[in-house]
Amino acid sequence: MNSSAGLLGFKSRLAVLLAAAVTLLAAVPALSGQAGAASGGIGSPGSSSQPTAQGSRATADAARYDRIWWSFAPRYRRWANKTSLCESGRNPRAIGGGGMYRGAFQFLKSTWAASPKSPGGDPIRYSYRTQGVVAVLLMQRDGPGHWPVCG
Repeated sequence: MNSSAGLLGFKSRLAVLLAAAVTLLAAVPALSGQAGAASGGIGSPGSSSQPTAQGSRATADAARYDRIWWSFAPRYRRWANKTSLCESGRNPRAIGGGGMYRGAFQFLKSTWAASPKSPGGDPIRYSYRTQGVVAVLLMQRDGPGHWPVCG
């Protein structure tokens, strides 16, 4: 067998493996029930497991955080994208440090709760933009020290 045929076979197997991994990762939110529209996932109106009154409140809250997000100067949105990419691959459901660090910006729950505009609770329950708003406001208040490697 020549080396180009061996390389082609390796590339084919690698492509199949990557396609399978992407498919699996895409299926995880749907399988775990976390793909509702209010959580930042894909869902249709009314597909949430929350009661209607809470669902509409969540939608209003998401819209409020979207407005705040888009009111930030582009440099702050770039900072948030760069920092969250470094911290979690920009995954708002990321959990690190044995469960200690949570969300796209790897917040401690205590830091999340004490941050400006934090809705409270667990950061992984909120969309990327909600987490981004909290992170940008925290960075503006305290500086990037909460993210010593990535911020």
